[in-house]
Amino acid sequence: MLQKFVPDGETPTPGLVGAWLALDTLHAESVPMWAASWLVQGYDGASLAELAGLSGRDTREVRDLLPAALADVGVDPLSSRHAALKVAYDHIANLHLTGMARWAWVVNQVAELVIGIGYSSEAFEQPLGELWGIDDDLRSPWSRTEDELAGIVRQACIEQVRQ
Repeated sequence: MLQKFVPDGETPTPGLVGAWLALDTLHAESVPMWAASWLVQGYDGASLAELAGLSGRDTREVRDLLPAALADVGVDPLSSRHAALKVAYDHIANLHLTGMARWAWVVNQVAELVIGIGYSSEAFEQPLGELWGIDDDLRSPWSRTEDELAGIVRQACIEQVRQ
């Protein structure tokens, strides 16, 4: 699910992975490969190296070791679900604002995140959370145009990263 939040072939940042862990939306199978990539990027630590050596098949083992590995790279546990959502939403917004993601992709990722965390009220408290259901406008005969929707998404992304 949330691995879609990074362009194909790219490794998410440790901070983003920490947010996914806090939101309980992480697919742990991919984490050892990311840990190996972080080592190549220059991060270091015993727990990180151990995590990079796992196969990913035992997701419980990955999840148990991940907090220590994240601490190795300087990522503190996020204090709240709101903080974790901020990291995840900021990442999505930045992908759009840098031209790496189209507006419809942003809306789909927001929907997946909202669903993934069980429609929690925190999901709707930030600018990107306000995009929930905006794609319903495309199915309505009284809908806004795609250009209007793209503008709304862009503005929400700008507001998201300003917070």
